[in-house]
Amino acid sequence: MAEASYGDVLARLEELERRVAQMVVRGKVVAVDHARHVARVAYGGGMTTAWLQWKPIRTGRATVWWSPEVGEGVTVISEGDLSLGEILPGSYHAAMPAPSSDPDLFLIAWGDGSTMSHHRGNKHFDLKVAGPGTATVTAEGGVLINGATKIVGDLDVEGSIKASGDIADSKRSMKADRDIYNGHDHGGPKPGQKQ
Repeated sequence: MAEASYGDVLARLEELERRVAQMVVRGKVVAVDHARHVARVAYGGGMTTAWLQWKPIRTGRATVWWSPEVGEGVTVISEGDLSLGEILPGSYHAAMPAPSSDPDLFLIAWGDGSTMSHHRGNKHFDLKVAGPGTATVTAEGGVLINGATKIVGDLDVEGSIKASGDIADSKRSMKADRDIYNGHDHGGPKPGQKQ
């Protein structure tokens, strides 16, 4: 077997260095094709990748669709050939910094002012829908709220209201209304039927 020449060894070494340099590349998303689930990433001194798929959080029976955005910091991983790489979304940078430094806070911020968070230190969960946005909960089997509940704003109910306890407004309770009605006789005999 012939010995490899110095030039062959140098060429192989340069190829290995190129492949190692392309195994992990950090950059920013510059274009997204949502229909094909691919994006392009700018990195280094003005270079841009080909169209690459991004790595979703889950793709089994439980699946998550969350597209990367132009300007988002990402990492591209490959076996040494960026044209076969995949994008790992999510890297903070100066234009898109971390939204918190609190280690007890889990936070999702959607970029329109809407947020969902849980703070394990004070045991508080918060869901905020920004602006004139709406929220819908659909559960064919019903919804159970276990705990004291406060509603700020109007309540519009389509269907019956049932209560196992008394119902009150700012004046008095329904029980107090019944006591007034049932004890009132207009100066004559008491009504034959209780409310």
